[in-house]
Amino acid sequence: MDGVTVAELQAYLKTHWESVIDELLAGTYRSAPGKRVEIPKPGGDVRLLAIPTVMDRLLQQALLQVMNLIF
Repeated sequence: MDGVTVAELQAYLKTHWESVIDELLAGTYRSAPGKRVEIPKPGGDVRLLAIPTVMDRLLQQALLQVMNLIF
């Protein structure tokens, strides 16, 4: 899944969605490491930030929407 852009996501999901669902249901899905960036803070320190992959962000948003209805 590394390197898939937002523009490529729909085509990727058409061929891989079943395997993603299988991994989610089996509990074997593992998110990819996020892109690590450093954000400067006042005083010279930096804050580390991890940016999730497109697939991980899609799944996070789907989970959030379902959980918002419950809670």
